[in-house]
Amino acid sequence: MLNAPEGNRDAVGEYAVGLLLALFRNIVRADHEVRAGQWRREANRGEEIQGKTIGLLGYGHMGRAFARRLSAFGCTVLAYDHDPAVLPDEYAALVDLGELQERAEVFSLHIPYSTANHHFVNEALLQGFRNPFWLLNTARGEVLDHAALVQCLQSGQVRGAALDVLDNEKLATLTPEQQARFDFLASASNVLLSPHVGAGRFSHIGA
Repeated sequence: MLNAPEGNRDAVGEYAVGLLLALFRNIVRADHEVRAGQWRREANRGEEIQGKTIGLLGYGHMGRAFARRLSAFGCTVLAYDHDPAVLPDEYAALVDLGELQERAEVFSLHIPYSTANHHFVNEALLQGFRNPFWLLNTARGEVLDHAALVQCLQSGQVRGAALDVLDNEKLATLTPEQQARFDFLASASNVLLSPHVGAGRFSHIGA
């Protein structure tokens, strides 16, 4: 399999924005409620991206594509990347992980999977955020400790999550522990799930 790190960056950037909007504005829940005959305007007004501080873990091709699209929303974008060769640009300020945890209201994952990155986002990292925050993962499921995520959702440290990837995406093969975590995530009203489609390739209209 060939690795084309730049090839799907635009698709991922767009999809991450879509997940954030859906999470903030309760779009999925509102749709389900209206279809069920419920008209709950006040309960579904949600929050705006404008004015928020968005923290990115990883500032390679995917992180930059997301940051570029966020520039239209009037928010502050911070990025942490362990690679000293990574440079800031007009779309995001590079900060250390501690500053990101101190300031971010949204935490979006954009790092590749590797042995070193396995469960890089663990309980200690999630609990290290100063304030409760929203979490997005369009990277790889294995970089996130899902047991820790469930605990932080239950405690309120994570206000909500949008996950395009899971630690085991073959849902018929889930272990009992994975199944319990999946059942919680699937039933939580503040969690959005999608089947690893953020990096998909799409045809342009008219192509």
